[in-house]
Amino acid sequence: MFDEIKRYFERLKYENGGFPIGVKILGIIIFVFFIYNVGFNLIFRPYILIYIFILIFSLLLHELGHGYMAKLCGDNTALYYERLSLNPLKHLDPLGTILPVLLILGGFPVIMGWAKPVPVNYNYLRNGRKGEFLVVSAGVMVNFLLALIGSIIFKYYPFTTYVGADIVGYFIHINIILGVFNLIPIPPLDGSRIIASMGDESLRYKVFDYDKYGLILIIFLAWTGILGRMIYTLSKGVYFLINLIIF
Repeated sequence: MFDEIKRYFERLKYENGGFPIGVKILGIIIFVFFIYNVGFNLIFRPYILIYIFILIFSLLLHELGHGYMAKLCGDNTALYYERLSLNPLKHLDPLGTILPVLLILGGFPVIMGWAKPVPVNYNYLRNGRKGEFLVVSAGVMVNFLLALIGSIIFKYYPFTTYVGADIVGYFIHINIILGVFNLIPIPPLDGSRIIASMGDESLRYKVFDYDKYGLILIIFLAWTGILGRMIYTLSKGVYFLINLIIF
């Protein structure tokens, strides 16, 4: 994983002819500020390490949801590639996992993350598009189910410390955020796959063809604040539905 990150930055530096001095100075300032925040959080908020465990655990179960649903629907590709494992190293994406971990350590308010997509051979799925829909929506449903379980615990468990309640609250929050984020219909997020599963072959090929532009669009929407507003609005809807179920 770390070798992939190193190769990414080496390629970025090569393609841009080296980083200019202004970019290096700005990078040093950001790095120093980030290290300060990390040190502060680790000293005064050591339970933040539990947040990282919760994030990795939630990403892991999200991908296992896809993999096991594919197996139930007749496709053993994920099993063949050993992606039905509880070993997080088999699922974690260098950017999608390292970035949110750094955001948590740095105290950033908005956390987004993803894992390596589980390989699926749609030709092996039973029930055609119905099976495809179940597989692509399984990860999001796992996150929402975890948020529901966390909400039930939060409501009925008599917490004796603020830290315990805060950790469960974060568990609920991060799973709702992950579920909502992946529901956004931007390739290669699950929302785009759900739309593709409900259309014809032409639509599916178009959705998959736009995968290479998805990350750029996500970064742009995050930079403009549109992504944050979308996630906030959708999250409020999910919180409302959960409250209807448990209260």
